[in-house]
Amino acid sequence: MQQIDTPDGLFHDGSPSTGELGTIVSADWLNSVARELENVVTGLGGSLDPARNDQIKSLLVEKLASKHNAVLTGTPVAPTAEVGTATDQLATTGFVSKAIGKNTGLPLLFPLWCPNRAAIPAGYAPADGQALSRSLYPEAWAGIAAGNVPVATDAAWLATPTERGKFTAGDGSTTFRLPDYNGKSAGSLGAVFMRGDGMLSAGADGVIQPDEIRSHVHPLSGRTYSALSTGISNGGAGSGVNGYLVTVAGESTALPAGGVETRPLNITGCWVIRLFGAVVNPGAADAAQLATEVSKLGADKVALTAFLGANQSLATSGYQMLPGGLILQWGTTPVLSTTLTSVAFPIAFPSACRSVALTNSTGTNINVGATNITAAKFDGYASGGGNVHRYIAIGI
Repeated sequence: MQQIDTPDGLFHDGSPSTGELGTIVSADWLNSVARELENVVTGLGGSLDPARNDQIKSLLVEKLASKHNAVLTGTPVAPTAEVGTATDQLATTGFVSKAIGKNTGLPLLFPLWCPNRAAIPAGYAPADGQALSRSLYPEAWAGIAAGNVPVATDAAWLATPTERGKFTAGDGSTTFRLPDYNGKSAGSLGAVFMRGDGMLSAGADGVIQPDEIRSHVHPLSGRTYSALSTGISNGGAGSGVNGYLVTVAGESTALPAGGVETRPLNITGCWVIRLFGAVVNPGAADAAQLATEVSKLGADKVALTAFLGANQSLATSGYQMLPGGLILQWGTTPVLSTTLTSVAFPIAFPSACRSVALTNSTGTNINVGATNITAAKFDGYASGGGNVHRYIAIGI
C-alpha cells in the first residue's frame, strides 16, 4: 500500500486566506487503497458485495470467534517446555508425557505390593536385593545418594541379614542395591511384613526385626495331683494342684509343635519399588517396559561369587554349594569290605544328606553301597574287599 504523496506523508486541508491548496488525491493512490481493502475481504474468505459496507467487520468478527476454538490439522509442532513449566504456552505431547510420567503413581523409591511377579508394572522393579545400574536409573540413584531412603554399606548389607531392608551404594561407582523385601537373596531372613516406626518396632528405618513370640504362660487345668511330683511347684497352693499355674524346675522334655515361623494370615505376592517415571530416550521399543525387564533380570541373576571362595572346593574330595541351598559333595572311600567303614564328607551338610551313590572302582562284579547316612558321614561296604571306591553325595 502506498503513502500519499506529500512532504510529510499526511493529508492537508487548503486555506483560502493564504491561497494554500488542499492535498490532491490521485487515482493511483485511491486504486491502491481499494485493492488493499479488496484483498482483506477476499483473503478472509468473502466476496465483494457493492450493496454492503460492513463486510470487513463481519468477516473479522467471524474469524476471531472461530480462533477461540481453533482446529489444527496435520501434525503441528511446537517447542517442548521443561516439566514443571506453568505458563500460558501450548503444551506438546512430549511435555504431557513427561509430566504424566513424573506424577503418576507412587513417588520414586516407594514400595508397592504387586499380586503377580510376572506382571510387574512398567517403572517398577522387584525388591529382591539385586544390584542395578546407576546410569539406567539416574533419578532413583540420585534419591538414594541424597538420603531419601535408608542406606547401608554394601558390606554391612551382605554380612548382616537385619540390614537388608535398606538400599546400598552397590559397588561404589556404577551400581546401587535394592532392599530385599521378598526374601530372595541368599542369606536373607525371609519375606517381610511392613510396620510403623513406633512402639515395639525396630526403631530404625530399614532395619528388619526378627520374628518372636510374645512372652506368655500356659495354665494347666483339668488335672488333679494328690501330691506334688519331684521338680514341680504349685506356688504354695497346698498339697494338690487343680487349675493352678505350675513351673518345672530344671530341664524337661518338650515336644515340638507348629511350623518354622510365627506369622499372621497372609497372601503371597511380590514387593516392588518404583525406580522411574519418564523415559529419557524413547524410541521404537517400549523403553519403560524394557527397563522394568532389565531390573527383573538383575533380580534373577546369581553373582559368580555365589559359586566361588568358601562355597566350593575342587579337591579330590570336595564340594560345591549352589545358590538356593543345594550342596554337592564327592570323594573316595577308604578300603571297603563287608564290614561297615565310616566315610566322612569333606564338610558336614547344614541340614541333611539326601542321597549317597557309590561307584564300583574294581571293574569286577561286586556290590558297593552306603548305609547309616547322616549329615556328616555314611557307612560304606563292598562285597569284595581290598579296594577304594568313589562316591557322590547330595544334601542341603
